[in-house]
Amino acid sequence: MSKRVRFAVFAFGALVFGGLLYRAGVDGLLRNLRSTAWVLGPIVAVWGIVYISNTVAWETLLRAGGHHTAKTGAPKMIPFWRAYAISVSSFAINYVTPFVALGGEPFRAAAAKEWVGTSRAAASVVSFRVVHTLGQVLFWVLAMPVAWILMPRTTLTDIVLVVTTIILLAIAALILSLFRRGFLVRALNLVPRIPILRRYSARFESARPTMQHIDDQMAELTDGERQRLTIAIIAEVVGRLIAMFEFLFIARAMGLHIGYTTAFVIGAFSQLATNLTVFIPFELGSKEGGLYLIFGLLGLPPALGVYASVMSRLRELVWIGIGLTLTWVAGRRGVHAAPKTS
Repeated sequence: MSKRVRFAVFAFGALVFGGLLYRAGVDGLLRNLRSTAWVLGPIVAVWGIVYISNTVAWETLLRAGGHHTAKTGAPKMIPFWRAYAISVSSFAINYVTPFVALGGEPFRAAAAKEWVGTSRAAASVVSFRVVHTLGQVLFWVLAMPVAWILMPRTTLTDIVLVVTTIILLAIAALILSLFRRGFLVRALNLVPRIPILRRYSARFESARPTMQHIDDQMAELTDGERQRLTIAIIAEVVGRLIAMFEFLFIARAMGLHIGYTTAFVIGAFSQLATNLTVFIPFELGSKEGGLYLIFGLLGLPPALGVYASVMSRLRELVWIGIGLTLTWVAGRRGVHAAPKTS
């Protein structure tokens, strides 16, 4: 993406963000922030639990590939709280990556390899990213029937919900196909045939052993470790269900007496909106616009959706600070760490 395009996208997001703040009223937002600042602590705590769920999913995938490299006894593992620190740091780095939120994956792999070796770390990071995305898609699928009940029934909303559900199920099936044996190696074999990538084929070829290991572990998750794959997916979905308490707490702090199901729909469609506009740096305007729209569709004051997005961003800033601080702990090699492997 060229600098001009990036600037245009950023400017558009900033314009939307500023327009929504203007419509919501800056003075009102500041008053709400002062009167309900207490809710920041509970929503930060909620995400502390969410990250535990993410860590459980990642460690489950690490164990699935551990028996391939363990010659005797139990496979080497990262201590849970060290894995938690790595996971939180990885997500924090993703948050501060302006465009595609993948900056934390190299850090996760680099930190994990000090414990489990390079190949196993890389395989676990790739499988976790796939499972993390699959969990997000399945979470949205669960939100569709709930939205069908809560949203106003019109022909347009019915069509949108049905079409969205079909697309999400197709995406879930496509993601599951990534666990077929040999997927990455077949993709690597196509590199010399693609003109724009042909010059880099030698560099990609040096990564063939690691890609083969990743392929083997991901295929093992569907062949002999299906139970671990299922546990990891469930942990990811549960983590997102827990995260929806954030919007429940924020709404209650604003005096809106809504239930968990309404908060579930608010959070799910807000995340869907930000993911559809992933090209906007730092989700500027997309989070606010998504919450503004979904609040209005549910019969709630749309301006409060902008306030909810501000509180959510404050929570993100707190966890970014925690995560970046934890990079010093996450990147430090433990006494019982596994030796480096090629």
